Amino acid sequence: MDLPLKTRMALWWNRPREKSNGKVSLALRKERYPLSNLLVLLPKNPEHSRLARIFIQSLQNAVGPEGRIHVRFIAMRRNLEFVDSSINDRLITYSNEHINRWGLPYKSFLEIVFSSQPDAVIDLNLDFDPVSATIVQQSNAPMRIGFYSEESEKYFNILIERKGSDYLEKGFRNIQQLLGLV
Repeated sequence: MDLPLKTRMALWWNRPREKSNGKVSLALRKERYPLSNLLVLLPKNPEHSRLARIFIQSLQNAVGPEGRIHVRFIAMRRNLEFVDSSINDRLITYSNEHINRWGLPYKSFLEIVFSSQPDAVIDLNLDFDPVSATIVQQSNAPMRIGFYSEESEKYFNILIERKGSDYLEKGFRNIQQLLGLV
C-alpha cells in the first residue's frame, strides 16, 4: 500500500475503535430479501471495472424488477466511462473536490452518501482505498463486506479472500450468497 503519510495519519486518527455497547451480531434469515438498502462502492482501479460491471449486472438480475432492495452505487467521477449507464439514477460520484487535504472524504460528501442508512456496504476495491474505508467506517452498517488486506481488517466485518486465479468471480458469488440473493 502506497499511501501518503498525511493520509495514513488521518486514517490512524479516525481509526475504528471498539464501542462500549458491544458488537453487532449477524444472522441468516429465511426471508427472500433480508436486506432493503445496499451501498456498493465501485472499484477505483479501471482495470477491475469490467468484473465489477459483471457483478452489478448479476446483482440487478438477482434483485429483479420488483425493486424490493434499494441499491446505490458510489464511483469516482473519472471512472464514469467504465460504469454501466443503467445505474446512473442510483449513482453517487465523487472527485478530488470531495476529498480533503488528508486524502479522505469531506463530511458534506458523507452526508450525501448516507441520506439513508444502508443495511450492507460492499466495497469492490481489491486493494485498500482510504476513501472507501472511510465511507465503510462511517456507514455503521451491520454488514460491511470487502476484499482481504491487512488494513481492511479494521473496517470490514466480512472479508473475501483473494486466493486462486478466479478469486474475483468466486468472491462476487460469495457476496451474493451473503446477501441472500442466490
